[in-house]
Amino acid sequence: MNRSSLAWISWKLLNSKKTMFGGSAPLALFGLILGVASLVVSMAVMSGFETTLQTAMTDVSGSVQVVKRSRFPDDWKELEERIRKAEPSLVSSTRFVFVEGIMAHNGQISGVLLEGIDKDRVNQTLNLESRVKEGSADLNAPSDVPLALIGSGLAKKMGLKIGDEFRVVLPIADLTDPSNFKRKVGTFKLQGVVELGKFEWNERFIMIDLNVAQEVAAIGDRYTGLMLKFDDAEYARKASYNLSQVLGAPYWVRDWRDSNENLFDAVAIQRPAIFFVVSVIIFVAAFNISSTLFVNVVQRFKDIAILKTVGLSRKDVIKIFTFQGLILGAIGLAGGFILGLILCVLFVWAQGRLGLISGAVYRLENIEISIRFMDTIAICVATMLICFIATLAPARRGANLNPMEGLRNE
Repeated sequence: MNRSSLAWISWKLLNSKKTMFGGSAPLALFGLILGVASLVVSMAVMSGFETTLQTAMTDVSGSVQVVKRSRFPDDWKELEERIRKAEPSLVSSTRFVFVEGIMAHNGQISGVLLEGIDKDRVNQTLNLESRVKEGSADLNAPSDVPLALIGSGLAKKMGLKIGDEFRVVLPIADLTDPSNFKRKVGTFKLQGVVELGKFEWNERFIMIDLNVAQEVAAIGDRYTGLMLKFDDAEYARKASYNLSQVLGAPYWVRDWRDSNENLFDAVAIQRPAIFFVVSVIIFVAAFNISSTLFVNVVQRFKDIAILKTVGLSRKDVIKIFTFQGLILGAIGLAGGFILGLILCVLFVWAQGRLGLISGAVYRLENIEISIRFMDTIAICVATMLICFIATLAPARRGANLNPMEGLRNE
């Protein structure tokens, strides 16, 4: 008998109030739906964590950073030309400099990290515009006071609003005696509040024009390094390795993953572990499906006996009950994905309202949900395989039924 006919018989034997809506079948399906939904949500959160962290790194610090080991000034255009010659796929680059200081405002103080960025080239390399929560990321706007962008956490902690002025105190080393420091105060005007992605960045970062940072810190034309942009984040890792070989010891080259290697490695290790742990729910549900099919075999003794009497082979009977298990698996899989998507939407909503993610612990305060194609395939294959295995025992039980015994029992 062909498969379509066997599938139709399988559905007719399964689709009854006594089988589908009675006994343990509803509980088995509910357990399977919960298991699949749990897998969908857990994989979406793990993938989302990785994607969110990667996006934050490339948006705020570029695909690759080339940091100078020497403090002596050099021609950054010459360095950029060397980089472009080694990596023609380079999209753009911009200089940056880091200076530590103390921010003071309304009687409060906080340790901060001033980042000077080239305001004329930053938008070609970084994606700050998409991360602005309040105000604007335009540091070229006309103003008597140097403009600044600050992290959302720092703005909240210091009670700053757009247009407010604040001061940053910088320690300036004495050229004649490095053990002594002079104090220099810079005054800035808040132009925009930025969600930088990482908790420590939101709590400490202040972004200002590169020239202003060099002037306030009294470092002349010196800079920390170059931030580079590549269209492909994965290729940026290869480019980083290549540049480290070409530029040599005077420069330290790192890509978007290097500064958070431990977090990315943790996600890579935990992903399969969580997948197998959560799959236990599906295993338990599969045992319930197996018991449901055993009950169905007992209830269908007469039907099985009649089918075998009219010529249905043992192999065909196995296929019938295997189809039943796969049908239940497909229903549970579809229901699980629907419930999982609903839970993902609720998770995103709850993040903004209830603060589910602690930035101090997870380094991120908000996680974007990401459902990857390969995760979806893995969930589908695992679910259907488990359901298939669960059908083998009841299918063999039904196939071994003696037609005379089945008719006699009726």
